[in-house]
Amino acid sequence: MPGNSRNLPAGSVVHVFNRGNDKRLLFERAYQFEEFLWLVSWAKAICPVRIVAYCIMGNHWHFVFWVEVEWDVSAFLHRLTGTHAKRWRRSTDTIGLGHVYQDRFKAKTIYNERYYFNCMRYVEQNPLTAGLVHSARDWRWSSLAERLGNGRGILDPDPIGLPIDWIRLVDQPLPECDADEIRNKLKRY
Repeated sequence: MPGNSRNLPAGSVVHVFNRGNDKRLLFERAYQFEEFLWLVSWAKAICPVRIVAYCIMGNHWHFVFWVEVEWDVSAFLHRLTGTHAKRWRRSTDTIGLGHVYQDRFKAKTIYNERYYFNCMRYVEQNPLTAGLVHSARDWRWSSLAERLGNGRGILDPDPIGLPIDWIRLVDQPLPECDADEIRNKLKRY
């Protein structure tokens, strides 16, 4: 059975995600999160993409891309995850023991403004929802931290512009029906 196309058309905005095989931890220590974000910057320098949101969690990650060129996200993620998987296997002394990632990345197109803002909030409030922080601003490995001035340089301007009170909104729980809409799209894989 053929896999889903990873050809994302220019101009589209997509929520992209992946997780460790068997939901295993990919990042346990701060330096592992930092190294992955360094790899994001490195891969972005080679395969330019527009990243408008991201969050790196222990066993998974999320990105929201504003696609500029057809196939650019696929090329970027191929370089990023391939390099990360090789480094992860070397550092855990598990070379040759199967897949690091559950599968190829999953991508969901964002079709309207309401879903766009909900998805952006969902991504940036992930650590808050998981109970890892008291405020989403406290998670160092997300685009929200970068919006607050951590200086990573990963983020690009987004296609719509975020509300002035964005930081406060991210700390507010999404209405359950909106969060369920996003979760249900994630579960289809």
